[in-house]
Amino acid sequence: MNTATQAVSGSGARIGAIAVVLLAGVMTGAQLGKIAPLIPWYREEIGFSLVGSGWLAAILGIFIAVGALPAGWAIDRLGLARSILLGSIALFAGGVALALATSPVFIFGARLVEAVGYLALCVALPAVLNEISPPNWKAPVLAIWSGFVPLGFATSDFLALAMLPDFLESAYLITVVLIFAGFAAAALVLLRGFSLTSSAGASGGIALTLSRDVILLACGFGAFVVLSLSMFTFMPAYVAGSGSHYLVSAGMVALSVPLGNIAAGILVRGKGARFMAKLGIFGFAVSAVTAVPAFTFASPVLATTSALALAISGALVASAQFAAIPFITPRGGSVSVAIGLVCQAGGIGTVIGPPIAAAVIEHAGWTGFAWFLSATAVAGIACMVPLLRTDG
Repeated sequence: MNTATQAVSGSGARIGAIAVVLLAGVMTGAQLGKIAPLIPWYREEIGFSLVGSGWLAAILGIFIAVGALPAGWAIDRLGLARSILLGSIALFAGGVALALATSPVFIFGARLVEAVGYLALCVALPAVLNEISPPNWKAPVLAIWSGFVPLGFATSDFLALAMLPDFLESAYLITVVLIFAGFAAAALVLLRGFSLTSSAGASGGIALTLSRDVILLACGFGAFVVLSLSMFTFMPAYVAGSGSHYLVSAGMVALSVPLGNIAAGILVRGKGARFMAKLGIFGFAVSAVTAVPAFTFASPVLATTSALALAISGALVASAQFAAIPFITPRGGSVSVAIGLVCQAGGIGTVIGPPIAAAVIEHAGWTGFAWFLSATAVAGIACMVPLLRTDG
């Protein structure tokens, strides 16, 4: 058992801390998703164009694409608890400012402050989960963590449905950020009971961390993000048109994602990097096989079943990849830096995936889109196969 877990007696305290950090992560993801329900309001009442609204929603992801790796290095130097504190302050301050701002300049300024906090928390929260979890819990906990963005989007959508239009948009924004602040504050209090070993000079930097396996895992995660985000971005349009024969809505397909996270969390318990690589390959293989029928088959049952399998298998992939991070980080390297690289690869996938997918749909239709998703899954398999040679 590591130093962090020795500092807190009793599994109840550990479970409580892990649960609260995970909830803080979900609400961090909600800060990314909270703009989507307000895009019509930003356009009609504030005067944003559709492109401007898109940039407002995407700023947080762009920061991840540009800065997650150096953020991991900085967090490793600064320390996890301090990084979570500073990131939480930035995300909270930016969120409050966003709720109060009424001009485009101040709205974008507030969103930039949020982006700084979001960047820090996306790296520091999973790193602290790795730090406080006993060895047999690390993989399951990180597998569950991998679903923080879709769960955050679902949370923000639920709050929007519950509050709008009965309450002002600013009240909705304040509510989302206050819930985050509550969980973040609780997490910081609970983490005071742990002797966190990741602090300045405690572990290696970028050069010691970026092994072949870490880089391949990051590339595989980038492939997952391109596949998953492209699918969920354009599935509503498909279901509204050519895919109207689906037996469930696009939203219901998205809600199936946690099933994959939970299944992976159970499967990876007590396992090593090689098993997680196998699970990731299996998930990618299912995605490669189901992508084409999901977007081309006329049978409602086969198309819907394929779409659900595509969503759940993607969650298996992401969970297996995050669970593998502490096991493939080289001895003397930094888990925070490794997480930073994986997040940055995902951020790049977030930026490039939907535009590429849109171009494919425009030129090759839904059939071409389906084969694009399948090919992306095959590329993910190619990244994961070399990890089968890892120890464990």
